[in-house]
Amino acid sequence: MSQWIITYSRDEAAEVLKVESNEKPSVEEAATWLLEWAEENLEKLEPKEQPREEQTPAVRLEERFGITITGIARD
Repeated sequence: MSQWIITYSRDEAAEVLKVESNEKPSVEEAATWLLEWAEENLEKLEPKEQPREEQTPAVRLEERFGITITGIARD
């Protein structure tokens, strides 16, 4: 099993989350893992506007925590 680094931007800072997976995770998988981590470890932001109709994990990450995935690389 390989270790993967998911890099993300939050509050104008680059941060990382390390995960293990046999294959390189898709952006959708990475967003799901990062969303699960964020829901357990971060405070949600106050909503700026009504939630968008499309609620993919990546959209929820951005709207709830101000997080944008910037890359996925093998460690």
